[in-house]
Amino acid sequence: MRIFEFFFKYKPIVYEKGRLAFQLIGSPAWFILFVIAAAAGAYYAYRYVARDKYSVGLVVLRAVTFSVLAFIFLRPVLNISTVLPQESYMAVVIDNSESMKIKDDGQVARSEQLQKQLEATNFIKRLEDKFKVRTYRFDRDSERIEGMYRMTYSGKRTRLESATDLLYQELGTVPLSGVVLITDGVDNASKQWTESLSRLEARHIPFYTVGVGSENITRDAEIVKVAAPRETLKESTAVVDVSYRSHGFSGRKATLYVRENGVLLKSEEVVLPADGEIAEKSIDLPVKNEGTRLFSFALQAQDDRIPENNTLDALVEIKNDHPQILYIEGEPRWEFKFLRRAIQDDPNIRLVTLLRSSQNKFYRQGIDKEEMLAEGFPKKREELFQYKGLIFGSIESTFFTQDQLKMVVDFVSNRGGGFLMMGGRNSFVGGRYQNSPIADILPIQMSQEDRTPIIGRLKLAVTDYGRTHPLMKLSPDANANIKQWSELPPLNDFNKTLEAKVGGIVLARGQPEQKGSSEPILLAYQRYGRGRTMAFTSGSSWRWQMEMDHEDQTYELFWKQILRWLVNTSPDPVMISSDKDTYLPGEAIRLYAEVSNKTFDRMNNAKVIAKVTNPDGVTESLALDWNGAQEGVYQTELNASEPGIYRVEIDAAQGSENLGTNRTAFQVQDRPVEYYNARLDTRFLQSVASATGGRYYPLSKIGDVPDDAVYVAGETSFVEQKELWDVPFLFMLLCVTLAAEWFWRKRKGLA
Repeated sequence: MRIFEFFFKYKPIVYEKGRLAFQLIGSPAWFILFVIAAAAGAYYAYRYVARDKYSVGLVVLRAVTFSVLAFIFLRPVLNISTVLPQESYMAVVIDNSESMKIKDDGQVARSEQLQKQLEATNFIKRLEDKFKVRTYRFDRDSERIEGMYRMTYSGKRTRLESATDLLYQELGTVPLSGVVLITDGVDNASKQWTESLSRLEARHIPFYTVGVGSENITRDAEIVKVAAPRETLKESTAVVDVSYRSHGFSGRKATLYVRENGVLLKSEEVVLPADGEIAEKSIDLPVKNEGTRLFSFALQAQDDRIPENNTLDALVEIKNDHPQILYIEGEPRWEFKFLRRAIQDDPNIRLVTLLRSSQNKFYRQGIDKEEMLAEGFPKKREELFQYKGLIFGSIESTFFTQDQLKMVVDFVSNRGGGFLMMGGRNSFVGGRYQNSPIADILPIQMSQEDRTPIIGRLKLAVTDYGRTHPLMKLSPDANANIKQWSELPPLNDFNKTLEAKVGGIVLARGQPEQKGSSEPILLAYQRYGRGRTMAFTSGSSWRWQMEMDHEDQTYELFWKQILRWLVNTSPDPVMISSDKDTYLPGEAIRLYAEVSNKTFDRMNNAKVIAKVTNPDGVTESLALDWNGAQEGVYQTELNASEPGIYRVEIDAAQGSENLGTNRTAFQVQDRPVEYYNARLDTRFLQSVASATGGRYYPLSKIGDVPDDAVYVAGETSFVEQKELWDVPFLFMLLCVTLAAEWFWRKRKGLA
């Protein structure tokens, strides 16, 4: 900056905002004529010189010399708008949130750095010499302050729109020359910041943004996100994905601790990624206790300078709802027998089976009413939709009517149920499903051939994706899990299919004993509409039970995981959820309900009541209203300031018909959000300055603001003329061109 002023007399901002003019001519455009005349004169002076490449250079040097002399003698000036002293206001807005306490270098807090710079540059006094200064602090809310002694740096949230709203209210009708915004650029609470800023933009108020902090915090490990299921079945395994990043710890090891309601469950060693990159760790959590469970995830790295951002929580609702799965088989076979036996001791899954014993005769098991499935496979939506999962065994597609097959598709896509087709003599192409509606929902493609299952020994080989999927985890240890799969007896058959569809995920393939043979798909799944579908192309997994030790539970574990996964996300007719599982005190909480009848037709005219019980046991009833935009979706808002877990139970009815109930929970926690994603956001502050016609300054340059801020057009401004004829660069350029021309002439014998 000082070098620029030495050569050009003024700061860059003067040239940015000033308009070039000449005192001796009316318009700068006339100067172009002088340049043309200078070029013509230079050419005339050297018209008799031999016409070679050297003569061109001499002409250019002489033309530049004439042009510079013309520029100087025409008395150039910069016309720039400058505010009259003490005739307008300047707002100084300072971030008062907790992030200003962060010590980027491990020694000095951001607030201390700011205070030192303000004192070293005499910032406030220099501003007050030129403007009527109004000072404000902001965090979640904003207020005017009389001095820096009122700064506490204790705000729990940063909401920039609170500052711009207050400025518009207090200074909306007075001459405001600019706003000095001092912050780290992080905004974690604004909802309409752009709209709020636009009201000041419309008045052409420039923002001079000052960035406090560092873009690259040294030695910080942070948990970015915890992705956990909002609800799961009791006695299941919840898979939680923990995302984390670090600065200054690349390649170093850290420990990830998992606690349930404060009790340590497990710890995992992780390797921290390169600076700024996000890594992810999947954690398997066995959930045994019914009810609302609070899991905490903490990342601990040695010498971490911001330990406040190392912990995040997840709230999981553990349900004991006993979802029903309908399993239909077209013939007695070993897979049917062993599958029923594997599930019979599972307290949370109800397997209802329908076995065709002869033409139009069925053997029913797991029913709780005599009339249940009395006529075979359901013919009505409400009868089928009471189940959350559906399994087709070895039964041909012609057994079902077209309406029933279409109803199965609707069961998955609209009801959100889970569907599994197992291998067998009458499954897949063998059951002529390739041309049925069922072909659309399966994760694999079927050919028109190979109708008979292929008999031959093949091992189940888990794919790379399958190794990390919870469905394929027989052991929590990755190496032990692979070993356990490799030791299973081979399967004896499979239904041949084509490759998986675009959205299909292959978890396991067959590994034939004969090398060089193709590896058929054995297990694959995909999402379809609201539900999920799976294909297990073998009908001989029962061999894992028969040929293993009688105490081995691999077969049982595999099928329990499959069936739980099949129904784990299947919704009820009435569902309730909040937009997040953890809120800050006073933050708006949005509750959403999806309401359907027994056939899962969305209902827009239901009466929906939520009962919210706070941590002290006090219950409040709230009505949810249809949002008018989505079929069957109701919503409401509430505020909660008391920390703890809030439980929500919803009841929906239409007239005298009870549509159903459901429950969820959320947590209110005063967590230190200001320490998350805490690096200086320079790009955001630069964009604000650019959009408003201001400038961005690093904290070290805050002393330039009082001098730069006076150059702004407004009702209290006057046009100041900055003379340019004596700019040092012009005389240096003149000396250079004259000396170069003389030297050139001397060498060519023209002097």
